[in-house]
Amino acid sequence: MITSRALTRPTSRSWQCWRCSFSTTPASYNVDTAPPLLAQLRTDMKEALKAKDRTRLNVLRGILTETTSLEKESKGIKTNKQLYKILQKRKSASLNAAKEFQAANREDLTGKENEQIGVLQEYLNRFDTMTADEIAAAVRTTIQGFEIEGVTPKRDKVRARLSRGAFGDKILDEALVAKTINRMVHEVAPSKDSAAQSQPGTH
Repeated sequence: MITSRALTRPTSRSWQCWRCSFSTTPASYNVDTAPPLLAQLRTDMKEALKAKDRTRLNVLRGILTETTSLEKESKGIKTNKQLYKILQKRKSASLNAAKEFQAANREDLTGKENEQIGVLQEYLNRFDTMTADEIAAAVRTTIQGFEIEGVTPKRDKVRARLSRGAFGDKILDEALVAKTINRMVHEVAPSKDSAAQSQPGTH
């Protein structure tokens, strides 16, 4: 026998958390364009709610609230790099908060921030990041491409070409990238000057 309750039960894929009033699948969420880890975060929030893991629940709720807000502004999270930046930003905020609480001798609040940092770092570790050797190899290959074309490699042009090619949507240490590009471009410039000086008629 089909009851009236069964007839009125929602069939939407959106799961409404009655305790936190947060829809884990907003209407604007597009599973075809969102990074896979974003979907995993939504699943993990459900599990954290069931397990009554307050720290993980608070961290995931904060992340998903921010991504949902971006979806409503038509600035949805479409790449791993975008999601990575959100997690990094929240980790930095927690690190700063932990330092302030520690300076104020609030060990209880410091401990809570450190717990959240641990959860954020756990998810940050899931991203595929480029190693220093991989970055150096990509920069070297790109510079060689400019040389083959007979074009002097400039730092901004090298970085732009890397963004369109080897780097793509990969997670990078931007400071390391800049340092590597500067070093390799500088290494190429002196060698060109030396070659020009060694040619007849250049003295």
